[in-house]
Amino acid sequence: MKNKFIKVSTLIFAVSLAITSCDTVDFNDTNVNNNAPSNPTTSSLLTGAERAVSDYVGATTPNLYVQYISNGQYPEESQYGDLNWSFNGWYAILADLNGIIELNTNEDTAASAISGGSNANQIATATILRAYFIESMTLRWGRIPYSEALSGTDNIYPAYDSQEDIYMGLFEEIDYALSIIDDGNGPTGDFIFEGDMSKWRTFGNTLKMVMALRLSEANPTLGSSMFNEALGGAISSNDENLFYPYLADENNDNPWEDRFYAPNFRKDFAVSDTFVESLVGSGSISDPEDPRLYAMAEPANSAGDFIGAPYGQQNSAIDDYSFITADVINNQTAPLYIFTYSEVLFARSEAAALGWTTEDASDLYKEAIKASMSQWGISDDEADDYIADNSYNGRESIGYEKWVSLYLQGYEAWAEWRRMLAAGFEKELEAAPTLLSGATGIPNRQAYSATAGDLNEESYNEAISEQGPDDLNTKIWIFE
Repeated sequence: MKNKFIKVSTLIFAVSLAITSCDTVDFNDTNVNNNAPSNPTTSSLLTGAERAVSDYVGATTPNLYVQYISNGQYPEESQYGDLNWSFNGWYAILADLNGIIELNTNEDTAASAISGGSNANQIATATILRAYFIESMTLRWGRIPYSEALSGTDNIYPAYDSQEDIYMGLFEEIDYALSIIDDGNGPTGDFIFEGDMSKWRTFGNTLKMVMALRLSEANPTLGSSMFNEALGGAISSNDENLFYPYLADENNDNPWEDRFYAPNFRKDFAVSDTFVESLVGSGSISDPEDPRLYAMAEPANSAGDFIGAPYGQQNSAIDDYSFITADVINNQTAPLYIFTYSEVLFARSEAAALGWTTEDASDLYKEAIKASMSQWGISDDEADDYIADNSYNGRESIGYEKWVSLYLQGYEAWAEWRRMLAAGFEKELEAAPTLLSGATGIPNRQAYSATAGDLNEESYNEAISEQGPDDLNTKIWIFE
């Protein structure tokens, strides 16, 4: 069994890690369930881990970093008021996924665990989801515990691995997971893909492709190799878009609806002036150049004008501005996307521009825009008109159009914006006029929890010595 990168922990450690967290920005107490069974089933572990995907795809902060939205009366979040972010809750989730792998690997438990799906498919599912979470973590903090993480009492002071080592390890984990998928039953407890292993295969390949392109500046040789390996298995149509499915239930509904209605009842987010003005383009506020604006936002008034809220400022008169489309904020079941066909097509276009493939960059760029338009319900004729006025102009045009297409995919958009910034082809954004938490511009990373240095002093100090100051301004290796 190839599983040398993350040692399997005990389930007890998962709970103890969550309890000892002093910084609860991400999960508060959602990972501490005093009523949980002492011997959880693999299906319950998987369901719990999958629910954490919502915390990632539904987060507000990265959508503010890339200026899709603006704050209302309380602008601190768009002024980068949060410096420290704890990753402890995420390690509790990883420990649960490791629990699935252990139960399906251990000869004493594998036979009973098969009731939750074939052993191989459960291991593959947990491994792919684990890789997705770990990549998301290193994109936020940079160096994180990886090879020595989740070792329980065997190593309570794990080293913070370099991003290069993390990516190498994750590629091997994904490859292993894809290689063991079999024709047996998919995992029970899987409410995202309903046990469909073909979707898990697509997820794994798409994740590998996206990760490979992340290396376009840091390690293009490895990136090109991994990209081509994943090329044939990634999302191939809008019908295969990967998303988190929400329910018309307050316990698992679309978080944007929750922010505007029960339980929060606050109009705290409007579409930003940066985003609105970009999509208005050469058109007018009542007739924008980019037809996606009609689907992504609501007019601010009865005249049909789209008006963005000034970014990074207090916007007390929030009703004067355009909100996110009612199809999202009024809909408990509106899905939030993990990966989309348009993102894959933009990735393929850029890979072609980089010389990684022999595909046609311009054709793929056009297909990517059309896929994005179709995703938002825009007709082919409108898409063709827009493309005719916005022709392919190398990676700079990809940088802008990809920024538009990743609307509301906050952490994914922030990662891609930083990568394009490193390459010099990003959508130009101006930082908020008031900056908090010592920020000098749009954040390049998020700082470790305020207690990280106390809990694991030697490893923490080594990490910041190698990576740079533990603040919002330090560029992490993959985006330098």
